[in-house]
Amino acid sequence: MTVVMLCGAWVSGCQGEPWDEPAHEQPGPEAFVAATRQAVLSPELEASLACVETYANAGTCDWAHWSEMVETCGTHEHGELEDGLFLEEVQSGHCTAANWPALSEQLITPRPPLVRMRADCNGASQIVKEVEANGCYALGQTAGASYVEVPIGKAVRLFAGVDCTGTGVSVQTDASFCVTKFANGTSTNDKVRSFRVQDLEAPPSEYRYDCAPEESTCVKNHNNTGRLVDINRKHTVKIVRVSVAGRSTTSMNLIEAQVLAMYDFFQGASRNQISLAEAPTRRDLTAPAGSTCEEAKTYAVRYASPDTFLTVYTMPNGLCSVSRAGARSIYLNGNLLRDHAHETGHVLGLAHGNARNPSGGKDIPYGDASTYMGSFPSDNYNLPQLHWLGWTKKQDLVNVTSAIANGATSTVTLRPVGTNAELAGDLPLGAVWDIPGTEPKERLFISVPKSRLNATNDIEGGTVIVYRSPTCENCTGMAMKSTTKGRFNAKSVNEHALGGLRLKAVGYTLKPVQPGEPNIEDFASVTLQIRR
Repeated sequence: MTVVMLCGAWVSGCQGEPWDEPAHEQPGPEAFVAATRQAVLSPELEASLACVETYANAGTCDWAHWSEMVETCGTHEHGELEDGLFLEEVQSGHCTAANWPALSEQLITPRPPLVRMRADCNGASQIVKEVEANGCYALGQTAGASYVEVPIGKAVRLFAGVDCTGTGVSVQTDASFCVTKFANGTSTNDKVRSFRVQDLEAPPSEYRYDCAPEESTCVKNHNNTGRLVDINRKHTVKIVRVSVAGRSTTSMNLIEAQVLAMYDFFQGASRNQISLAEAPTRRDLTAPAGSTCEEAKTYAVRYASPDTFLTVYTMPNGLCSVSRAGARSIYLNGNLLRDHAHETGHVLGLAHGNARNPSGGKDIPYGDASTYMGSFPSDNYNLPQLHWLGWTKKQDLVNVTSAIANGATSTVTLRPVGTNAELAGDLPLGAVWDIPGTEPKERLFISVPKSRLNATNDIEGGTVIVYRSPTCENCTGMAMKSTTKGRFNAKSVNEHALGGLRLKAVGYTLKPVQPGEPNIEDFASVTLQIRR
């Protein structure tokens, strides 16, 4: 796949944005998916599907034309086409004229994450039962379950008796019954006769808040609270380094260094809600000589033990064309911090960060440099994504929907997002407008990503960026996408029409330059006037 860059390479300080999906990233077929769908397809989704159909009819809905099709048909704009299934069907050669009626119906059908029981003690074995909803489920005497897949936000209790009775044990990550024991100390392997699925209960937290009817400036987070409590805790992590004869694989020490760097980022951005429970466990595996990417991955999944929040598989250099994300796993063909943060962002529930093309035409897939969920060097996730992950408090956002109704103007002063550090003071990180007439409901987030220019990308300090994103009520999986609608500098004297709003910068404050530091403007706040 070709990546057209304005600056040439993946380097610090790159002054442009890629215009297509990077060859090192894609969600895989095992990715857990965004389950919220429109009851009636939007005109935009219908048009995108019709466009893909022209490729299918022409015999070009294939991997060789994937990049062109994504941009031409705008598939990146729709969660239905972004959760990994469409990509897998294209790669497998199933996107044909004959298959298109069935495939298109499958793409728009809700696909919630499932609890799966498997026959052997690994995640690649045969599925013996899969369920979607909460409740108690039976396993027959001959089912022989030896492994369970547990989606983020769910807990599963395994029972030795029927009807969810008798001795039991609870798990909230994928678990091999070969190493899991009931409360009485006996093995669960082939001994589970029933199991109960339920949402994780969320303890009180200032990051999981309700909006009272009279709180017109409150911005509700529609992410499932069970998911939030599962994400925002101490994580256990396993690193699996996969080797194949004749190919090189990044050293274990270098892989672990990037995993630790990612968790330093998570700990800061989540405001200490996420951290490592312990040092990552490490395992080296050698797949059979001559293995393809999929064969090596399947081999690794078969022999890597589970019972962790996240498993990081690092594949041999050049064996796989793309990196991928699964339910609780990432499969990397690179070792940049961005690779780790991007793919793990999918595991946490984030979709891609796209960007409006300033020259008009189709939006730029993965073109948002203010988030790791683009295809560009970044410092953080963007504000809609930080909010979705439950990493902001009620006072960090102000809803201006009521304030600008009936032609009124709202004046707000924002502090830069930066690393999302919690600071003393009462300035919010962003203003939010609930876009009227959208279904599913969407919002505009207005924020200042950075206080000052650094070597990461070309976003200057004080730049105001406007994002469009879904509220994503009842979404699951890779759900929270965003698209930048435009940007402007805090010193701009013009009024900017972006995403249905008119915005004007009317003031800013700068931090004092510290002795010995370069004389770079460092913005402490930006004041905006917002109207419809």
